[in-house]
Amino acid sequence: MQPAMTAAPQRAAPLWPAYVATFTFMLGQWASGVAIPLHVQLLGGSLADAGLLASVRFGLQAFLQLPFGALADAWGTRRVLLLAVVGNVLVNLVPLTAVALDSIAPLFLWALLSGVTASLFLPAISAYVAVTAPEHARGSAFGWVTLFTHTGVAAGPAIGGLAWDWGGPTATYLTSSILGTTAVVGPLFVARSMRTSLRLGQLPRMIGGVARERAIVGSWVAALAIGLPWGAVAGLFPLFGTGLGLAAGTVGLLLAAQSLANGASRVPLGRLIDRSRISPVAAAIAAVAYAALIATLGLQTGVPGILAVLVVGIVALAFTLMMVQVTISQVAAPELRATGLGGYGTALSAGLGIGPFIAGGVADAGGFGLGFGVIGAVGVTVGLAAILVLAGVRSRPPVKVEAQ
Repeated sequence: MQPAMTAAPQRAAPLWPAYVATFTFMLGQWASGVAIPLHVQLLGGSLADAGLLASVRFGLQAFLQLPFGALADAWGTRRVLLLAVVGNVLVNLVPLTAVALDSIAPLFLWALLSGVTASLFLPAISAYVAVTAPEHARGSAFGWVTLFTHTGVAAGPAIGGLAWDWGGPTATYLTSSILGTTAVVGPLFVARSMRTSLRLGQLPRMIGGVARERAIVGSWVAALAIGLPWGAVAGLFPLFGTGLGLAAGTVGLLLAAQSLANGASRVPLGRLIDRSRISPVAAAIAAVAYAALIATLGLQTGVPGILAVLVVGIVALAFTLMMVQVTISQVAAPELRATGLGGYGTALSAGLGIGPFIAGGVADAGGFGLGFGVIGAVGVTVGLAAILVLAGVRSRPPVKVEAQ
């Protein structure tokens, strides 16, 4: 028998690699993402094609984030992050085959693989932050991750749009791949994590445990109400903007302004939520407001109106999503928080996938005014359903769900 040894105090794992990885991963993904609908149009595709591509990209995340989160637990966040980052670099080169073949088909492969890499990255980076950040500073850590996320989402389309104006699709895809390569720096410095066994057979019980809570189900519905119009904007706005005669670089800068407003609003909104007793139904009310604003986007004809809708709307979106995360964290038992938050990611991603598909098909038939109007109305309807579910519900301490 070996003598017991006193473990030396361990240094806290750093959080900065997560921030670097998040910013640079999003930078590469969204630099190519802004070029995809423009490339569809260049190849003679329809608005429905552009919407379907966005649906594939975001919709896949609705199905994969939960099991890939379990994969990160079992295989280690560092390995999964490295796989996601390297995969992202390679995936952003796939559209070059669409240039070579003069065909839209390779763009669907890009959408599929882009959804896979994002589904690997997002749960793994969240798990690393949740484990690494001290409990008293966890909310702040997630706030900073969100800020770096949306800074990358903002800078990516701006750089991608400028690259498109300068050199077309080939230059844009090469630029996005080079930008994505810088993301390797983050995972290399991520601390190794403890691995656990996969227990996917327990997922139905875990999901059932959180689904019995009205506050959680209502929060999921509010996230879906946000995802539907948000997905339509992400998938179709580049075509809407260039259809008005705006340069691709200007379109990218408008998307950048939206994402910067999203990231910049998170810290003050987080402080507001922390310091005030806000009812969970406020998340659904803000979701209705966001969907109603997006319903007017297709009616705008100039940069000032577009910018106002995007920026004001994104603040309502940010409030909804932060309230959803806080509500789930308060209501779910500790052992089921990841499941509850995974359901939130699934609902949001489902909306992001369905939204552009609906809006693209309608816009093909009746123009962008009708397309954004219809998806906005659908979002309002879903948001009203969330209000009904959350009416009278208050945040409270976590309740235990009995294990079977």
